[in-house]
Amino acid sequence: MNIQEHTTPKMLEWYSFLWSEARLLVAAVALFIGGTPPVLALNPLPALYGLIGSLLTIAWVISGLAAAYLLYRWFTGGQKIFGEKVQLDSGAFFVLVVSGFNLGFAGLMGSNIGMSISTNQAIFYLVGILYIAAAVHLYRRWSANGQKLF
Repeated sequence: MNIQEHTTPKMLEWYSFLWSEARLLVAAVALFIGGTPPVLALNPLPALYGLIGSLLTIAWVISGLAAAYLLYRWFTGGQKIFGEKVQLDSGAFFVLVVSGFNLGFAGLMGSNIGMSISTNQAIFYLVGILYIAAAVHLYRRWSANGQKLF
């Protein structure tokens, strides 16, 4: 396997986008169940919490890096998504990037800013719905655009 095939801008965009899409959906589930990462809520073996916590931290940092890469590509691509400047696309992309940065920060600093703003379950539901709406919108547009974001 040639690593250079996987580190081209096209592939990094692809990996970063799909990672971020999955992250939005998993984060929505976490919000719907009270802000607990699903893998911790479903873990039947408490002895694995340490390992799972470490893997979550790594996943959160990757989420921040993926969001940073997508923001970089957006910026260098003329601030266009799917070849145009459509407000709904930009809003959904903003949700994807900000939530990624939030998790990246949580992984690096151990503090989730989004979760510290509110502990209100109704707010969690609303943000979870926003995450799903953003993920679905971006995925549909990405698919219709030949799996090309920028």
